Amino acid sequence: MTTRTALVTRLVAGAVTAVVIGGGVIAAAAAPWPTLTREPMSLDVVPEAARSVAACDGPLLALGRDATVASAITSAASSTVVAAADGAEPTEYTLAAPDRADDGAPPAAFSAEPTGGRPTDLGAASAASLDEADLRGLAVSACTRPAMESWLVGGSAATGASDLVLLTNPGDVAATVDLRVFGADGMQEPVAGQGVVVGARSQRAIPLAALRRGEQSPVVQVTAQGAPVRASLQSTLTRTLIAGGVDQIGASALPAPQQVIPAVNVTVAPDSGASAGGLSVRLMATAADAGASVTVRSVADGGVVSQQDDIALTAGRPVELEVTGMPVGDYTVTATADAPLVAAAWTSTDLAAPADFAWAVAAPLVEAPTLVAVAPAPGPTLTLTAERETVATVTPVSGGTPRTVELAAGQSRTIEVEAGTIYRIDPGAGGIRGSIGFSGDGQLGTYPVAGSAAAAAELTVYP
Repeated sequence: MTTRTALVTRLVAGAVTAVVIGGGVIAAAAAPWPTLTREPMSLDVVPEAARSVAACDGPLLALGRDATVASAITSAASSTVVAAADGAEPTEYTLAAPDRADDGAPPAAFSAEPTGGRPTDLGAASAASLDEADLRGLAVSACTRPAMESWLVGGSAATGASDLVLLTNPGDVAATVDLRVFGADGMQEPVAGQGVVVGARSQRAIPLAALRRGEQSPVVQVTAQGAPVRASLQSTLTRTLIAGGVDQIGASALPAPQQVIPAVNVTVAPDSGASAGGLSVRLMATAADAGASVTVRSVADGGVVSQQDDIALTAGRPVELEVTGMPVGDYTVTATADAPLVAAAWTSTDLAAPADFAWAVAAPLVEAPTLVAVAPAPGPTLTLTAERETVATVTPVSGGTPRTVELAAGQSRTIEVEAGTIYRIDPGAGGIRGSIGFSGDGQLGTYPVAGSAAAAAELTVYP
């Protein structure tokens, strides 16, 4: 073989080799590459159990009874409290009230030590009533755990209202609280609501008018630092110098695309000629503009009595809807939107007679057995609304026969309960939302069923 022939042969062989290698690279790139996936490591841990704490609203308060000191806050009527714990005797203690101008009854709180390494379930509720020229009606509320964030949906800062925001710290560490108030002009951060120091084992009372004077449909966001607080609202109404009712309003369920108010009690028939009837629903989208719908169903038969669709919600601006023409009875209100919202409903007795009103706030989902206290007030009932099909049981903790409540998805049922009694509610496999309602002659009141402190004991940690 000549040198020229050998050179040509080597060049051809090299070209062929390059083609083969290049084809292999292309084929390898086109073929699926092996992948390695690994699920994140997680651990289910149970933190060391802490004592359970429940704080109460305390007595009914009056604002400006002393004409010489219009801003003075005084006790108008003491409250009666019922409490019990599952597995341990609760300890009652009182809270300081530095904003009060008198030495009336202080607000109460309860604590219970852990049982068997888990938080003890604790249930408590209070009731207060009075009938005086400037303040009358029934106020009931559940004593609940403090939280780092709360939403107050209800009340008014318009003429005739004397509402108070109550910030209760039952713990041993001081809290610093900021208040945002949402109204017709959007969100404001009033100076009087910024950096409010709530000392350990104390309660602060702030007039709502000092935060947003004249606002008819406020929503208040409460954010705490340093320690959680229990936020609530005392709402009072006067019409042409006549007391129109009083209510203590707990925090609504946290913002979510769906809110359920298990029971709103309508006590005035639409054809009775009375000066009140029906209900109003307050909604607010909290994070983004949203389209919403509100459905009102009869608890008795599940029938739809009102359906409002295509409700335009602007983030941070509350909307008030009127629902009229409903017969006397209990109604479940469901608000649904394509963004998180908060909700509550208002109803009243006949305003021409000695009057009262009540705000029913959206209830949280309860998925584990929990204690609920029935306040010592007239005509108590328990309404349960099912998230999914379930069989719930309601049992007095002092002993008695359990009552079974079978519920289809979305269905509500009302049963009678005994005033001043503590019940254990087992929601079954489907989960429930619940509320306790009260109704008497010229008296209305309600509060939602809160979840157990022991239900959220286990945490999932991702190292």
